[in-house]
Amino acid sequence: MTSPATPPQRSETRRLPLVPLRDMVVFPRMMAPFVVGRASSIAALEAALLTPDKRIFLAAQRDPKIDEPAAGDIHDVGVVAVVVQSLKLPNGHIKVMVEGVSRGLIRSFATAGGHKEVTVEPVEPRPLSGGAAEINPYMQKVLGVFEQYAKLSHQLAYEGLLASLTLDDPDVFADMLAGHLPASIATPEKQALLETVNPLERLQKLQDLLEVEIEKINIDRRINNKVKKQMERAQKEYYLNEKIKAIHQELGRKDDKSDELEELKQKVDGAGMPKDVKERRSPS
Repeated sequence: MTSPATPPQRSETRRLPLVPLRDMVVFPRMMAPFVVGRASSIAALEAALLTPDKRIFLAAQRDPKIDEPAAGDIHDVGVVAVVVQSLKLPNGHIKVMVEGVSRGLIRSFATAGGHKEVTVEPVEPRPLSGGAAEINPYMQKVLGVFEQYAKLSHQLAYEGLLASLTLDDPDVFADMLAGHLPASIATPEKQALLETVNPLERLQKLQDLLEVEIEKINIDRRINNKVKKQMERAQKEYYLNEKIKAIHQELGRKDDKSDELEELKQKVDGAGMPKDVKERRSPS
């Protein structure tokens, strides 16, 4: 999706309202919906909505359980984002849709109007020494791994992404893939991707994460197939046993176990046991 906003000048720092994210990482060029509920975060969002460009800074908390994170509880690297949509909910919370614009590094914290503000320094992607000759083959490789994951996971939403991906810019390419990583990948791993400025290193980490997800899917399939076969075998055995019982009933016969028990009972009764012994052997 084309961004409705123009990225800020990367050569200058700027002061932005801060919304800490509990268990989520937003990447540049990523569309992300979430609900803002904390009073300080609502105040930060409302401050951003009053500005012409509706910019806000999003950074993940180190511990999502902390309700009021201090400066040390928030990762230094986050994303400058634009608020695309906002909707106030009946409970006072606000549902927002944001789009990541660019990476940013927090240089300082301040408090204003009941919310936190941060001075953010733009984070430039590091140039590649080998140029296109070095990165293009690797982009193709990562794209192939992503396509494999998309097919195995049966995620139809990935088809539109694959159609829109281009190999013109490795930084954009890596961020677009990172923004579509599955929820099963932990927040610390996604944060590590966000902090990786070199596009080639980011692509290498992406490949590793995707290959792990592919292996998880394959393991789940093997386990499910094994369980399915065991269930089918048990159902088959049950069906055959019931069928044998039905045949015996049609022929007026008892099954082998019943015959054995009846024969044993007759032998015990004919052995002339004392009455008290018979009572002790009788089932309760």
